[in-house]
Amino acid sequence: MSVASKPKKNARYDLKAADRKRNLFVQIGLTSIVVLFAAALILYILMSADEKPTAGETKSVRVASNSVITKEGTDEPKAVISLYEDALCPACAAFEQGFGPTLTNITDSGAAAIDYHMVGILNRPQNDNYSSRAGGAAYCVADQSVEAFQRFHAALYAQQPSETGTSYPDNAQLIELARQAGASENVPECISKGTYVDMVAGMAGAAGITGTPTLRINGEDYQYSTPEALVAKIEEIVGDVPGLQAAPPAQAPTPAS
Repeated sequence: MSVASKPKKNARYDLKAADRKRNLFVQIGLTSIVVLFAAALILYILMSADEKPTAGETKSVRVASNSVITKEGTDEPKAVISLYEDALCPACAAFEQGFGPTLTNITDSGAAAIDYHMVGILNRPQNDNYSSRAGGAAYCVADQSVEAFQRFHAALYAQQPSETGTSYPDNAQLIELARQAGASENVPECISKGTYVDMVAGMAGAAGITGTPTLRINGEDYQYSTPEALVAKIEEIVGDVPGLQAAPPAQAPTPAS
């Protein structure tokens, strides 16, 4: 005699429970992604805040008109003057006085762009590495505004301390000079941290510069002589430019006390 087996109950699939479990997994996954993304973003911000250009890097500040003459079929200027200067260099101050107004005419006319490079070849313990600090401050200002950089750059030479002096502007004074030039936002922090100091200190070596001021036109060394000769050289490259002419030297600045 066989024993009758009990009928098996059909398995039931709880759709609501499965949906709740699936939603829970999705929420956990999305939360994990958000947490990981936030952690990565915070890490990136922290690393970027402390990142400084190294002594082997170079950086220029380009000054150019919106109507600069360009190479055919490109946005690149047909003529680029690369200028390497040290903020403490007396010859650089003399160059700015003699050639500065003509350089302004060159850029305003659209004949050429000018790439400014601030280098630190006159750093000394006795001047507290003023060349690199002042040059680095100029890059901090340029990060905010090219126009403010132009004013700050001019002020550095107008108020240039003596190369053989005993007193040099500290960072607080450079920050005030930047403020007067119209810089704002993160410039004081950038100057205080010395963001570009190492880069400026090593830029002469990285660019192969042995003295300042050094001029290069389209990458080739140019031995400057007179503003008229510089204008003629640019016109050899781009042709005649209406209104472009050499300008008289600027008025000599009052020596810094």
